[in-house]
Amino acid sequence: MSAPTVTLQAILQARVASTRLPGKIFEPIGDKPLLGWVIERLRRTPGIERIVIATSTNPADARVVSYARALGIPCVTGPEEDVLRRFVIALDEYPAAAAVRATADNPLLDPETLGMMTTELIREKADWVGAGGAPLGSVAEVASAAALRLADAEAVEPRFREHVTTFIHSQPERFKVRMVTPPDWLAGRAAYRLTVDTREDLALMRALYAKLAAMGQNFNSRAAVALLDKDPDLRAMNGSVVQKNWRNE
Repeated sequence: MSAPTVTLQAILQARVASTRLPGKIFEPIGDKPLLGWVIERLRRTPGIERIVIATSTNPADARVVSYARALGIPCVTGPEEDVLRRFVIALDEYPAAAAVRATADNPLLDPETLGMMTTELIREKADWVGAGGAPLGSVAEVASAAALRLADAEAVEPRFREHVTTFIHSQPERFKVRMVTPPDWLAGRAAYRLTVDTREDLALMRALYAKLAAMGQNFNSRAAVALLDKDPDLRAMNGSVVQKNWRNE
């Protein structure tokens, strides 16, 4: 039997395999693994009623299932490469009117901006909401369940199956697509990388955590951005990393 329908839930895609940094979601940053920090950010986001982890059927991802179970978080499994299918499996087992699409490599996801995005989607009855000008990894995406199901039914290209929402936001003439502007302290910093794809990214996260801890501050996006604003050496730690572009895949 399916769980009760909620208005908004987060679906957190997580798997152990990674092309550039295998096992990264369990790499520690301070007192938590990467995956644990993402879960904490989602728990702090206004409006999210439930978190569901969507992992794969690859035996290596049994570790993700065990981690979710230990935290009391629902978890579903599905095709490793077809992430869109995993999202719809999550919606089938845990129905929701809309879903935050979160990835397990963004430990500095900002709950404030994400809350603005979820409010925008619900208020405007939009199909998809993003945020512009923020550092990569500081924001997620929000999509209606109806749009995700339509994408699952129609999308054929591998890039649309892997990246979940690209089928939706690449067709603004068909879907109701909206963008929000992040708070001033976060906006205009698209050059900063607050995601973890490489060893350089992980080293930056650990450096930020250590510096903030030494200052008696919490490890969060606002404090991290303030440090990056002042310290070019920190920005240079992963400044040469090139982000993969889904349009070229």
